[in-house]
Amino acid sequence: MTPVMSIEVLTADPEGGENLQRWAALGLPVPPSWRVMRSAVEGVASEALANTLKALPRMFAEERYWVLQQGPMNPDSRRESLLNLDSDAALAAALHSIFAREQAPEHVVIQALPRQKAAGVLFTRHPLRQDLPHVVVEGVADGNPDRQRAIFDESGRLVHASHDNAALHKVIGEARLLALHDSLKSNFDRPQAGEWVFDGDKVWLLQTLPVGSLPEPREAWTRRAGHTLFNQAETPLWYTLAGRWLKTAFWEPLVQRNGWQQLNKIEPYRRQHSHIYTNCAYFRALQDQHAGVVGQVPPAWQGLERVKPSAAPGLFFKQIAVGSIRRAIRQWQMPEVTRDTLWRGFMQLDAIGERLSRIDGELAYLHVPDRLTVTGDPLPLSLLLSGEELALVESLAAGNDQPVRHSVLRPGADPVHAPLIEKPAQANSVRPTGRTAVIHAVPVGNDETLFRLAAQVRTLRFMLGNRFRELLRAMGALVVKQQQLQHPDDIHFLYFDELWQLWMGEGLPASANHQTIAERKLRYLDDSLQGAPDWKMDQIGYGFGGGLQASPLLKGLPLVAGQVQGPIRRLCSAWSLNRIQPGDILVMDQVDPSWTPWLLQAGGIVLAGQDSGNAAASLARQYGIPAIWAASDVMHSVRDEMAGMLNADDGQLDVAEVISESD
Repeated sequence: MTPVMSIEVLTADPEGGENLQRWAALGLPVPPSWRVMRSAVEGVASEALANTLKALPRMFAEERYWVLQQGPMNPDSRRESLLNLDSDAALAAALHSIFAREQAPEHVVIQALPRQKAAGVLFTRHPLRQDLPHVVVEGVADGNPDRQRAIFDESGRLVHASHDNAALHKVIGEARLLALHDSLKSNFDRPQAGEWVFDGDKVWLLQTLPVGSLPEPREAWTRRAGHTLFNQAETPLWYTLAGRWLKTAFWEPLVQRNGWQQLNKIEPYRRQHSHIYTNCAYFRALQDQHAGVVGQVPPAWQGLERVKPSAAPGLFFKQIAVGSIRRAIRQWQMPEVTRDTLWRGFMQLDAIGERLSRIDGELAYLHVPDRLTVTGDPLPLSLLLSGEELALVESLAAGNDQPVRHSVLRPGADPVHAPLIEKPAQANSVRPTGRTAVIHAVPVGNDETLFRLAAQVRTLRFMLGNRFRELLRAMGALVVKQQQLQHPDDIHFLYFDELWQLWMGEGLPASANHQTIAERKLRYLDDSLQGAPDWKMDQIGYGFGGGLQASPLLKGLPLVAGQVQGPIRRLCSAWSLNRIQPGDILVMDQVDPSWTPWLLQAGGIVLAGQDSGNAAASLARQYGIPAIWAASDVMHSVRDEMAGMLNADDGQLDVAEVISESD
């Protein structure tokens, strides 16, 4: 039997008994390490032990110091203690003290390190926020004794630094920190907290362990799903119509084709905070096939391997189907105003909606997001807007607001939104501007065809909504006349099963009495103005909406150069559009392309995400509006009427509370 060495060098070994050995085998920057057995210390004088330690290989000469770790080191736990010792003698004394205890360990691990210039912990994912994939670095650096924090987004861009003087990220170098992050993320399935030191030349990893505060969510729902789908608050009726169409025409056939039995009894949608959330379980199943799905999966569910974007799909048969659906919508005739004929007309539109959703789902959830992953710049407006929308934007840019007065365009597909010609409050806030367009190249080939088809399908969605609005107005007026509802618009705030019960002669159900409908309308308007969490994970909301807590994440990427000052205007839905004043700095996340006539009057634009299919980004680029994007969590960081200074040259938004003269 081979005797165990009393002091054993821990070599890189994928099957080693110490995690340090396995980490070294993975190529992680583990410093020289040894296992010290109790037999190497017991009965050995301190001076002799110090000399033994001194004889160990000296990578760092006299500048070496020692790290001593004791206790179990299994994959999900850390050493019980971590001691920093500045000399061989100090290490010898610490070893004697540990092994002299009544319940002394059989061995400890020691590591040799150079004198540090900085030390701290790197979290491969935000340690407190389930929704943010940000890299968080905390620690201290020579020249600044204060504990510091630096935050990088998923692309490796610095979005926050707590200090400027002797800043941690400057002392170490951003590239070194991000290299450590990449190494940890690529070698571990769970988010890690890696303890590190920096010697002025290299970052060394002392140990790493899973981030205990971030368990993998059991269920997750996202509002960030589907190109131009459900970008704002939706009424109960539109939710139960559009959601059911997509479920039966798109999701259920997709699940059956792929054999995802685990999704057979899982609902794809639910409505909370007046917004439609999509079940991330569907995207989790899709992420091995579609590159565009990664942003629709919570960080804890994202795979380590990124899927390459698929080629643009063949669209011939979809184009034929789109033409057929367009004819069906145009040929639909408003029926006579009787209960039976109105319901038959409703069912006809319902069937068209299901046909349209089969194509809409494939484009909005699969094909368009995939191709947007390879499109760096914002798409031209001509690929995102309908001809009528583009013409209205161009007229307003030329200083002509006459087309607004005759426009049938609506700021949302939901039939609750009135067209501009009806002169709602939103129409009165559309103002002409004096802006000159800059022409940008249009993508060619199949991608251009894909984006144009997606815009056509969105137009059909609005056309269908127009038909429903006309029909629902008549239906609402009829039940008001019969004293079953108090206002025609109340019909939008019934769920489909409630509407069916009402229409089949059973009266207004108890679940939708007049007081309940009034409460739904108020809640819908409040949610429309305040926004809603981006994510719901295990019933906890993450992202903007509700709290409006100050956040340091006010940096983004430059999109259109320029500097501008003005009041902050936060846009969450079409119901915020009438608050826009010329020169406002508009802060947005998801944007419906139909909002572009209002956005044209912005002094500056700040976008939370970096989405080349975002119509606000395209508008800013085409008309030279100073803009930044990828300003993570900015919707949670600002309030209306704050004073804003947008420096789009370097991607910075500074905000401050406005203090009145009476304060």
